[in-house]
Amino acid sequence: MIPLCRECGVPLSVSSSHRWEEQGRILSRDGAQRLVIVERKIINGVIAKVGEKVGREVESSFTHAKAFDACQYVRSLMVGWKKLLIGYPLIKRPFYELLCDQARILGMADAGLEGYRRGRELVVSCSQCYNVPFFAGDILGAFYAVEEKGATVEVKEREGKVLFVVRASGDERCEEIERYSFSWEVPLQGYISYKRCGRCGTPFPVSFFSWDISAGLMVDTFNGEPVTLIDVAGINAVHMEARSRFGSWVDEFLAAEVKAMVDTLLPGLEWKRRRPEERVRDLFFLAYRGMGNPIFTEPTGDGLRARVENPFNYPMVAGIVASFLGRGRSVSFEWERSMPGRLEVSLHFL
Repeated sequence: MIPLCRECGVPLSVSSSHRWEEQGRILSRDGAQRLVIVERKIINGVIAKVGEKVGREVESSFTHAKAFDACQYVRSLMVGWKKLLIGYPLIKRPFYELLCDQARILGMADAGLEGYRRGRELVVSCSQCYNVPFFAGDILGAFYAVEEKGATVEVKEREGKVLFVVRASGDERCEEIERYSFSWEVPLQGYISYKRCGRCGTPFPVSFFSWDISAGLMVDTFNGEPVTLIDVAGINAVHMEARSRFGSWVDEFLAAEVKAMVDTLLPGLEWKRRRPEERVRDLFFLAYRGMGNPIFTEPTGDGLRARVENPFNYPMVAGIVASFLGRGRSVSFEWERSMPGRLEVSLHFL
């Protein structure tokens, strides 16, 4: 049984393992990792579109980039377990079971531990996950963090389930994972004041998500879409690698594709009538989802201009903002990183 907050219903591991900051960021408990709540449809769509554009062989890069940030996240969860894992190797299997529970709570997958041979092999299964290449990276990164050994991951299908089989490679380190690194911008100061649960401290908007933990589903009840709470370092590493390999057109491609995907999510939402300068309220969801801090919207001659600070990814947030502010109308848009930590989006109504 997964413990829930008796006041707001949010799983306690969500509130105890993460913190929502006033700058529009969600951080891991140790502050080393930034996370974001995002629709599965967007993650799957972005990975599929990039793969179609540049070739499916890039999926191995997606997996290793995700393994990099998953390794760091698992290490943040290992606080308090580290000495036990070193001194009592048999504890490792229960820890992997705990990680499977965590994956269910975060909306990643209905993960289950199928097999474990200490230091040699880990097998995790699920019937559905938020994204196969990324979840393969999550499992590979977990193995690397716990066993501290290089490894490979293989994806199989069996009886309607997806199996992720991680095997130690015999190498002490895994260069494919360690070639990635964090590149954090110093966040611009924010002053978001969340109304929080008096018992667990989670922002109340998070309590409007629903959890089917047995199915590994976390659902946004406003639009009915499954979402997941994941690290952003892997997403950003994939973006930067694609940009360095294929050129700056990746930015505009990503922004346009994300806008198109978010457009498909919006018809089920109800919009309030607001003046242009009040439309910033329509973007408040960015903050409690960890996507950034919406600062203002203002009218321009033919549309709107918006500013978001501390975006988790510039082109993806630009596409989301353009979709929300342009809902129901034909628009063009452009965006720029006007300074570190500051995203400016300009919409033009057609």
